[in-house]
Amino acid sequence: MMAKLVSRHVAGHAEEFLDAFRVVIVNGPRQSGKTTLLQQLNHGRGGTYLTLDDGSLRSAAQADPVAFVAEDSRPMMIDEIQRGGDNLVLAVKAEVDRKTDRGQFVLAGSTRFLSTPSLSESLAGRAGVLEVWPFAQEELEGRGDSFLVTAFNDPEALRSPSFSDHGRRDYFELICRGFYPEAVAMRSELTRDSWYRAYVQSVIDTDIREMARIEEPSNLRQLLGIAAASTAQEPNLVKVGSDLQLHRTTVTRYLGLLETVFLIRQVPAWSRNLVARAVRRPKLHVTDTGLATHLIGVDADGLAARISPARGPLVESFIVNEIAKQATWAPFRIGLHHWRISQGAEVDLVLERNNGRVVGVEAKATDSVNQDDFKGLVALRDSLGEDFVHGFVFYTGARSLSFGDRLTALPISALWDR
Repeated sequence: MMAKLVSRHVAGHAEEFLDAFRVVIVNGPRQSGKTTLLQQLNHGRGGTYLTLDDGSLRSAAQADPVAFVAEDSRPMMIDEIQRGGDNLVLAVKAEVDRKTDRGQFVLAGSTRFLSTPSLSESLAGRAGVLEVWPFAQEELEGRGDSFLVTAFNDPEALRSPSFSDHGRRDYFELICRGFYPEAVAMRSELTRDSWYRAYVQSVIDTDIREMARIEEPSNLRQLLGIAAASTAQEPNLVKVGSDLQLHRTTVTRYLGLLETVFLIRQVPAWSRNLVARAVRRPKLHVTDTGLATHLIGVDADGLAARISPARGPLVESFIVNEIAKQATWAPFRIGLHHWRISQGAEVDLVLERNNGRVVGVEAKATDSVNQDDFKGLVALRDSLGEDFVHGFVFYTGARSLSFGDRLTALPISALWDR
């Protein structure tokens, strides 16, 4: 399936934001589809599209940012904005302060460039922020009803008696293929592996080098490999530092850099006590399972083997990533967390709306489920009472199954196929 045929669900929010804000910021990893989205917006709005990957444009933006943003028709779409530097963003701020029309600029970046305190403050009250990730399977399937919205608004609708068309092997193939548009369009494992290798090199050698002084980039590559091997786990920074011969503070900084370029996400621990939420360790997930399988050297056959240590964590990261993508176009804001208490109860993903309502999600890389698989969700349900909307265990089996009060087992494909 070619990238140009896939409708991006976040486009609706982008159009809405253009009508509501003077500036729209589009963040996301390289090669995730930001450029295509900007060009589509530009085509519909009759604006100007510029990319700072173009050396001449980048030099002009850096030399005279005020003149650069004053030219051309609106909205001005500036791609790879982080390559223009702080002064370009400040010039945008001055321009939108001078003229308060909505939809003047769309700024797209492959790093969380605009999340730095000084720049965030500069555009506070002027900008709306969107994230564009690699494809969600829901987008590739052409579906329009997100699991995430249904889970909060009508969870009983997910207890369908129908059978999934996806089998265990299908999920492993999706996990290993990944979701970057270029990788999706490739037919062979060999070409995808070559693409992922070049992609990692480009992100580390270009994006990270431009925003941070890294004495030894190989340490970052090694850390990314460790992250892939320990996806869906709480990283032990002391051990990681020992393995890489780096100080713990350096490991923390490097993880922050990998998150800034969208290669990993850290899902914070959840608690109704906000202080406790802040001090517990986050779970780390590589943001694309195709990239993760490339880094650890495993394919679908390896995941299907009788013993496969990577299978469970990769299935969990696959589910977390799909839900995180759906959250970017949901009609309400949703926080993603994980939950673990000292007595042993844990839930892979706790989804919380601003109104305090919670949905719990567990991931299982098995074809069958039993009551024990719901222990963490039962503990969460009992502790929250009416604020607990529903708990779901996703597994590689074929049908949805009720496990009692607000507890349901679902095929993984229910994330996109209902």
